[in-house]
Amino acid sequence: DKEASMLKCRDMAELVTHYLESDLPANTRFAVRLHLWMCGSCRAYADQMRRTREFLADMPPPHVSHETANRIIESLFSPPKSD
Repeated sequence: DKEASMLKCRDMAELVTHYLESDLPANTRFAVRLHLWMCGSCRAYADQMRRTREFLADMPPPHVSHETANRIIESLFSPPKSD
């Protein structure tokens, strides 16, 4: 149980996004903060994720033509081509 024990670095990959979105129960959020305080590598990872999210949030959405969007959707739902 991640809430009841010290988090490991591998747990952080799963939790960092939720942590940055403030989408964790209080006890898990505390465990994440404690791990980040003790682990420089995970602190750097969380900071990189935060900066990436901020960068992407400032970017305008891409413009995709209606025709291109339809081709993408069709390719997702069409059966794979056999060789």
